[in-house]
Parts: sequence; C-alpha cells; structure tokens
Amino acid sequence: MRNAKLLFGELVRSHREHRKVSQEALAKQIPNCNRSIIAHLEQGLRLPKPDMIESICTELDIPRSQWQSLASSDVQERLDFEESLAELSGRSMSLDGHDETSASSADRARKLLFSTETTHTLSQAHDHFNSVLIFYGVRPSTRSFFEHYFTPSSFASLEKFNASVETYQKDAVRLFSTIERAYSELNSVSDIEQKLRALQPRETHGYSARAEWRIPCDIADERLPYLGYISAARVRGEQNEREQLRIFLLDLATQFRSHTPASVVASIPEKTKRRMDTLLRKFKTNFDHGLFSPLWAPDADVVEREAARLAPKSVEELGVMEETQAAALKNLAHYLSSDFLDVYVATSMRSDADFVSVNTFARNLFQHEDVRSLKLRYFNPTQSWIEDRIAKGLVEALMLRRAAVTIYMAQKSDTFGKDSEASVSLGQGKPVIVYVPRLTFPDRSLDTETLFKRPRSELMTMLNAQDRLDVDDGIDEQALFAKILSTRLEDMDNAAMCQLVREHWADFDLIEEEKRIPENGRHLYREWVSECINSGSSGKDVSLIRTAIAGVFVANAITFENRARMFREIHPLALQVILSSGVLNGILVVRTVDQCAKILSRLIRNDLELALSNEQMNYRLVEKLTGSTIRVISKHTLLRHAFSAHYSIPEA
Repeated sequence: MRNAKLLFGELVRSHREHRKVSQEALAKQIPNCNRSIIAHLEQGLRLPKPDMIESICTELDIPRSQWQSLASSDVQERLDFEESLAELSGRSMSLDGHDETSASSADRARKLLFSTETTHTLSQAHDHFNSVLIFYGVRPSTRSFFEHYFTPSSFASLEKFNASVETYQKDAVRLFSTIERAYSELNSVSDIEQKLRALQPRETHGYSARAEWRIPCDIADERLPYLGYISAARVRGEQNEREQLRIFLLDLATQFRSHTPASVVASIPEKTKRRMDTLLRKFKTNFDHGLFSPLWAPDADVVEREAARLAPKSVEELGVMEETQAAALKNLAHYLSSDFLDVYVATSMRSDADFVSVNTFARNLFQHEDVRSLKLRYFNPTQSWIEDRIAKGLVEALMLRRAAVTIYMAQKSDTFGKDSEASVSLGQGKPVIVYVPRLTFPDRSLDTETLFKRPRSELMTMLNAQDRLDVDDGIDEQALFAKILSTRLEDMDNAAMCQLVREHWADFDLIEEEKRIPENGRHLYREWVSECINSGSSGKDVSLIRTAIAGVFVANAITFENRARMFREIHPLALQVILSSGVLNGILVVRTVDQCAKILSRLIRNDLELALSNEQMNYRLVEKLTGSTIRVISKHTLLRHAFSAHYSIPEA
C-alpha cells in the first residue's frame, strides 16, 4: 500500500540514481549511516532519524520543501501509525484533505490513545480507538471485533498495537481474499466467534471413537502389480498373441548376444517389425522408444526381462491375477460405500515399484503413532481396482469430493491426472499435502534435504582438500551437492550401500535405473539390486560399477530435491484460488512419513502452527514445521480491487 514513506523512498532513490551513486557510496557520505538504512528508506520500510534524513537529502540536493515535514519525530510517529492502520483496514491511510485544525485534532487523539499516562478500560480503549478511526474514514470496529483482537495493553506502544494487528491478519489471510474484505466482514457481525469458528481447534473424539478402518482384503506387495493389468479375462484371450511376442523376444535376445543389435534388427522383415510393434504397443511395453527405434538398442537381458513380463500367464498365475483383482474390487466397493472418507492418496502408478512405494507409504503413514489413534478412513489406490477407464475416473472424482485432505505423492515425473486431482482439492478449499521422498543414509548421518539447503559456504567446508582445488566460481550449489553426495556414497561399505538400496528402491525405482549403468555392468547391477531388495545383503563385488551406482542415487536425489523446491516455490499448483471465496490456498510440502503424519494430525485437529510473513508484495501465511505457504493475499492494488469486486457479488 503506497504511503508517504514509500513515496519519499522513491524520491530518494530517483535522486540517488540520477547522480549515479550506489547505496553503499551514499551511506559512506553520511555519518553513522550504512547501506541497510538507505535500502530500508528507499523501500519505504523505515525512516531514518530526522537528522539523518536532513543529511541524506542535503547530500542528494533534494529540495527542503519535499522532505522537511518528514524530518519530524511527531510526523514519523503519525506515519508509522497510519501504516499500521492500513495493515488493519486494508487500504491506505492519510490525513491529507483535512484542514489544519482537524489534522491537529487527529494527532492529539492518536497521542492520547497511545499515552502511557492514560489508563484505559477495555470499553474506553474501544471508544477512543473508534474516535481515531473517524479521522481516517475507517468503519468503526465492533465491540466483538475489538475485544477479540485488542486489550488496553495493545495501546501501550505502537509495537504492541502491531502485534495485535498481526494476530488479526493471520485470521484474515486464512479466511478472506483481501485484508479490506476481512475488516469489513469481521466488523459486520455481532458475534465474531461465529465468523471465526472455522479456525478453532477441532475436537477429535468423534474420530477416535469410530471403529478401526479395515478394508476387506489386504493385498500383499508382491500381488499389487496384477492390479496394473487389464482384467484377467482379457489376458486369457490374449494368450496366443503374448506367446508369439515372447518367442520373438527370446529369439531376439539370443541373437543380440552373438551379433550387434543393429545388424540383427536390420535383418528382421518389415512385416514382422510392424506386427511386433503392434503387439508391444497393445501390451504396453516398457521399451522407452520402441524396440526397433534407432534411438535405442536394448541389451539381451532387457529384452529377456520384457519377454518374461509380457509372456502369457500360466493357469496358476491367471488364477492369482483373477483372485487379486476380485479382492481389489471388494475393496473398491468398501471405499465407495464407507460412511466417511478422510484422506485421498493421489498418485500415478506406472511400474511395479510405484505400487510398492505407494502402499508402503500409506501403510507407514496410517500406522504412525500421531495418526493411528484418529482411525482415519483413507483411500489407498494400490488396494483398489476397476477395469473401465471412465469408471476409474469417476471413482477418483468421488473420492476427491468426499475426502477432507488429499495427499499427493510426488514421483520422478508426474501426470496430468494427478496434478488435476491436487488442483481440484485446492479449489474446493481443502488442504493438500505433497510428499516428496528424500535420500537418507542408513546411519542417519546425512539426508539430502538438509544437505541441499546448505549455503555454498557450508558446502565448501564439506569438500575434501582435492575437491576444493577443483571448484571455482562457475560451479553452482547443485554441483557442489552432487560432488559431496557422490564422495559419501562411494565411501560407503557394501553392507551400508545394500541397505540404502533396500530402503529406497521403490521410491527411486532403482530396478529401472539400469540405463545409468555402463552396458557391460547392467546385468551385475540388476542381480545386485535384486539381492539387496530381497535379503538386505549381497556378496557380489560391485566395485567396478560403484561410481555409476553412486551416480544413480545422486541423480535421483537431485530430481527429488528440485521437485520439492519447485512445489514450494514455483509449481503452478503451489497456490490455487478457492472458487467459493477467492482465497489463495497453498500446498504443504513434506519430506518424511513422520513429517507427513504430524501435518496430517494437525490438519485433522485444525491446529497448524502458522507464522505471518508481511512482504513487500504479499501477505503469506507459512506453516512452521514445513515452511510451506498455505495462504496468500496480494498487495497489488488492482488485484485487491478486482478480488474485492468479484468476490463480494453474490452468485446469480
């Protein structure tokens, strides 16, 4: 909000820039001054003392008539109060337009309100405060509003008054699209507690008194991939085509071992290529670019694994698939008919690892000590199945409508469907938690979230002597992060490295990361990863590919750290307008199951710990545990006016 301090700051800056003097250089010409004082002055944040204002303006040849009134402690006190009053009411405050007598009366009333020699009762303070508001054309505060946010001690000093205003602003930013609308609506009711009821902590007895949440069939991790298939009945009808494809791929793998892949592919008739390409697309191959693409030549092991994955199912396996899908349908019926739904888990599952990652996360979260006693009803997508694409979309839409909280599981890449689910939840005014995995060492001595946030100076101290010699100013913090993490990983012993795989393989989808390993080491890598996953240890010697393995972890760690930063700072979903109110609703970014459990519990109890960040362009309400912005009000003048206009008109 533009005021006299801001206008004066712009005046000083324009004169300084006209003289081509830096803030630092100007400060050196003024006794007891520094660059921060000049910067705060030019930003309209804080006026220097009157004698320093005179020195600055004299140095810059600013005419006395343009600054003399500001070089007065009385005027500075009035301007500070007007700025505080603007923070309360949501619009600029000034005595401009008053005659001299009225302006003097306003100053006397303000001084009396903040006089330490005057003892106010609550009623007297309220009446006196409202009399001051009249001079500024501000709607008088109601008794209910005043008693909720102010006490007589609020007027012991401007600092204490500002503290009361900040308490009010926290509520305003949570509930309204502008500060101006907040002041208007909160002063239009006789009982403000009713208006603020949505902000009160919630009693959770109704949650914990419910029966335990149990789905009919708990599907084990090893069976979850069957839910990524079309129905078992359709798979039965594809047996002949799958067998044709299996035989072709196995023969291809055999030839790859004795000839160059390019020559083998060149010898295949075009008709056969088209037929096999058709079948690969039909059965949703994992080949990145297509088997016959010049962009990619898979090795024999990869082709054999794909042959096994796409092969016709045995009678026994088809039976297990049918049984698993039938169980998931029972779970779906339970989800659709449940009395309540508290949490919807939004994710996209494209690989077997995705199913395991999501199910492990859900199991650990809802069994966490901070959450379990609440007996939350939650939708776990890995335990549900329906074949029809349209029906699946309708299921998700219904779950989003019913659930009070959405948890968005960030993966290495995400889909439009999952993004839209988060957007829909935010637009309804519901909280969205985004869980982004991080890499944590087995001994918990290091995690990538903490390391990624360290400043360059600290990262430099973590490098060894030789690495510091290799670093110059052209290397950014991410490169330093990668170097430090790579060194730590390569120094780990085999047992710790294997434990790292077991803990993170699903979140990082390590099985599919073989493309980062040199071709002659991929077979060893796959066997080693499988042993680590299945038994937690491996006797294989991976010293020749240890650097490449470290590279796999570093690449994934950087991906997830960048995604976490993107969700906090620049992702389009970071803020969404609640359509019914115009309030900007933000996401909560968490990095661990423990952190997610604490935030989920606080959301259910409605007792998040919040801090107000009053910035030059915005008011931001920040959740303290995660540092996530959950509400915003813009200070942009036209935006404020537009939101006030469009969200104060009842819908037709």
